[in-house]
Amino acid sequence: MHTSLATYRGVAGLETADELYARELDPTTRESYDVALRARGLTPESYLYLPVHPWQWNDVVLPLFAPSVAAGAIVPLPPDADLRLPQQSVRTFLNTSRPDRHTVKLPLSVLNTLVWRGLPTERTLAAPAVTAWMHGLRDADPFLRDTCGVILLGEVASVTVGHPVYDTLPEVPYQYKELLGAIWREPLCRHLAPGERARTLAALLHTDPDGRAFTAELVERSGLAPRIWLRCLFAALLPPLLHFLYRYGTVFSPHGENAIVVFDDHDVPVRLAVKDFVDDVNVSAERLPEHASMPDDVRAVLLTEPAAFLTQFIHSGLFVGVFRFLAPLCEAQLGVPEAEFWSLVRAEILRHHRLFPELKERYETFDLLTPRIERLCLNRNRLHLDGYRDRPQRPHAAVHGTVPNPLHQP
Repeated sequence: MHTSLATYRGVAGLETADELYARELDPTTRESYDVALRARGLTPESYLYLPVHPWQWNDVVLPLFAPSVAAGAIVPLPPDADLRLPQQSVRTFLNTSRPDRHTVKLPLSVLNTLVWRGLPTERTLAAPAVTAWMHGLRDADPFLRDTCGVILLGEVASVTVGHPVYDTLPEVPYQYKELLGAIWREPLCRHLAPGERARTLAALLHTDPDGRAFTAELVERSGLAPRIWLRCLFAALLPPLLHFLYRYGTVFSPHGENAIVVFDDHDVPVRLAVKDFVDDVNVSAERLPEHASMPDDVRAVLLTEPAAFLTQFIHSGLFVGVFRFLAPLCEAQLGVPEAEFWSLVRAEILRHHRLFPELKERYETFDLLTPRIERLCLNRNRLHLDGYRDRPQRPHAAVHGTVPNPLHQP
């Protein structure tokens, strides 16, 4: 990708593309790419290397970037020798040949749930800066760093590719401005202690062909009583999410794929790993003192919401999206009634409140225990608001009505 189209960004230690490629590509692969460019009369120093999803190349890049391909600004190269496995998100790839290498997130122009799954240009460009800020918050906070041991899988490098025509037209549908680029994310294996294993939160909802839940299997392996195991799960998941929300007015989208549970060697949940910053981190639109360290370029690209709405990401992503299904599963297979399940969740939240009484006003601003919560309706977007029409901006999930909050106790 010629640098007239592509821009590189990286965190400290990866400030240049060469530093990234030295870690990601074998010397022989790198040399073969340079040779291929020179054979076409091109200068390798003027190009950036990035992976492209095969489907995206055939169905999107070739037809929509045809002039750039014809002019040699975009040059197809053979794949390297590493085998990569798509993760739950389909467009994020784990290097199974070299697990110590970064995972790669790519644009894939498919409509999934609410949006087209591209990489927004300005946010892809800012991904390393967002990572640096998030890591800075974690590293300077003893509770997050030492007590929680939360793992933030940083988006440490990116190549952003703008379309030479579509990016100049404000009325163009947003998906045509998210067609090409890549984000390199830290691999989880680097952060795991000996004996630790990690599984996405969604795995806890899996049942085998005989109907046995994976959660029930983990509880049995741990040797703990089900209620004790669930307390460990909530103590691993909630404190870092709550602390980022209350202390920093910052929230992840901790749904079943973004939230990763780390287990010890007895399959007891011990801590949390989180990914997907630039797409799913939201901050309070009301500036907090703790936002003073946020660089302007990070503030410019991070999604913002009114303070009272930030709780929706935990409510919808974690409580509605995962716990709503985990609770009846635990009642059926672990003998823990749903009401008790939610009482254990509430108890963990209240325990956090007691740990940090100085944040009392924030607990009221970001009220997770409110009697009712707003209902997000993705189907309503499709059936009533947006349909399948194109639009210049990414849509937001429709809010329609409320539902009772199982965490509320009068």
